[in-house]
Amino acid sequence: MKQPMITGLFLSLLCLYGCGFEERRKQLDEREQALNLREQAVMLKEKEIRLMEDSVRKYAAKMDSASRMIAEPGIPLPDSLAGSWNVTMVCTQTNCTGSAVGDIRKENWLLGGSGTVVSIRAMQGNKLIRIYTGTFTSNGLKLSTPEAETSRSAALMQVELKVDQLNKMSGQRLITQSDGCETIFKVDMERSKNQ
Repeated sequence: MKQPMITGLFLSLLCLYGCGFEERRKQLDEREQALNLREQAVMLKEKEIRLMEDSVRKYAAKMDSASRMIAEPGIPLPDSLAGSWNVTMVCTQTNCTGSAVGDIRKENWLLGGSGTVVSIRAMQGNKLIRIYTGTFTSNGLKLSTPEAETSRSAALMQVELKVDQLNKMSGQRLITQSDGCETIFKVDMERSKNQ
């Protein structure tokens, strides 16, 4: 009789211990899952921070190059270059989605100057689509989109032009998107006939 009683007591204790053990194991598994989820969240946040740091570094480099370009000493824009110009731009190189080599853009650019600062108002029909500012030097025009227009999500645009003849200029426009992709356009300008 002692034997079945001891066996019953042992089985009861084993059952109680086993139930408690199972509960503790379940709690440990839940803690481990929660810890894994937190670890994954931290890794994602670290990756996000690295991407943001890279983006900030690229943006700072772009702004630094734009400010160096504009900081170049300029001379006043000659009256012979001021006024309306018909502009044809042909894409010659790109690694951006949505752009293709051979794409053509046509705009009308209104050149003007104030002191040594040159500005271009890019128009499509009667609509102002962009403003460039920069300098005129003995080598030609160097312009970019102003800092106010260049937000984190906007593209940085740089234009370099040389005077070919009295009524013709040529050069290139470099567009650098916020994600780092670039598109280069060959720019040909001809004085508007209605001037």
